[in-house]
Amino acid sequence: MEVKIFTKLLKPKRGFWPSSESATDDGLEAEVNLWLASKPDIKITKISQSQSGGSWFPSTLVISVWYQS
Repeated sequence: MEVKIFTKLLKPKRGFWPSSESATDDGLEAEVNLWLASKPDIKITKISQSQSGGSWFPSTLVISVWYQS
């Protein structure tokens, strides 16, 4: 079993109240999809996501992909 970890520091909110701007992952989804496309022969066993930070500081998003070659 192997694991690939993707991390991204997300842009902080510009104010206290949510704005009409749509949420973004700052390209993390595209990065994960590109990696998956380059590994067509692997078997994904688990994918997990976590996020830390937020409120007043930038959030860090972490995606872990567990797989077998």
